[in-house]
Amino acid sequence: MIVRILGSAAGGGVPQWNCGCGNCVRARNGEAPMRTQSSIAVSADERAWLLINVSVDLARQFAATPELWPVAARATPFAAVLLTDANVDHTAGLAELRQDPDAFVVLSTPVVKSLLVPQLAYERFDRPPHRWIACDPGGRDIAPDIDDAIAAQFEIRMVDVPGLLPGYAGRGTARGAVVAYVLRERASGASVLAAPVFSDLDETLMEAARASDVVLLDGSFFSDDEMPRDGLMRKTARSLGHAPVGGVDGTLARVRGLANRRVFVHLNNSNPVLDPASPAAQDVAAAGCEIAYDGMRISIARV
Repeated sequence: MIVRILGSAAGGGVPQWNCGCGNCVRARNGEAPMRTQSSIAVSADERAWLLINVSVDLARQFAATPELWPVAARATPFAAVLLTDANVDHTAGLAELRQDPDAFVVLSTPVVKSLLVPQLAYERFDRPPHRWIACDPGGRDIAPDIDDAIAAQFEIRMVDVPGLLPGYAGRGTARGAVVAYVLRERASGASVLAAPVFSDLDETLMEAARASDVVLLDGSFFSDDEMPRDGLMRKTARSLGHAPVGGVDGTLARVRGLANRRVFVHLNNSNPVLDPASPAAQDVAAAGCEIAYDGMRISIARV
């Protein structure tokens, strides 16, 4: 199984267009890598791909990933888009796909579909040649809902995780507001947990993390108060629906003892882990975890 981190940043990317924080300044000056907004691609054969979230930076990400280049005059490299939530940062790239004549599937929870389909940019994906499938996160294998070819390669499970509705929907709670995905390759048994957004690492999500070979975790913020502290925004990480990485009750403390590969994705421009010399980045490395970057390639195999 191959996992490609197409975009490693949270909303706005790095540098964010209106931000003059240290991380954005370094990225503009070429002292640190630029990062596009979060999207993840997964494949068993490097021919057919699944996309987990689809950012507005999609065209740029595809151009930087030769495995996803068209193999014909018109060709779509993916069979389905798996949405974790209805956040604009994770869905706006669908508008980039409006010219695609090939059929593909959009997969989400019912509440996410109800928020997105009525919008003009998204409704076309709920009618032929496309399909928009709304699945309740209940632990069953949803790969057969996509198509037989994907079902032959993968078992796909949707995991309901703690999280909030997007700001435009009031940032309240609802079942299926945010989900993670577990993709297990049938041939090898290799598995990845993609959880780029969650407000708490609860026991259900921890169980999925323990059982997966590679875990992609929400790394948006290192501390709950980093944005108000740095004068970037009044809102805290948790009020935006993201569990902080650091602190005694943060994600890093929970996953420190796991033996699998753990990678923090969806990194906000305010996050100090973007500076490899920072104490925060050193804490992540000391815990045996990694910080994702655009173009990161992860190969998962079991002997």
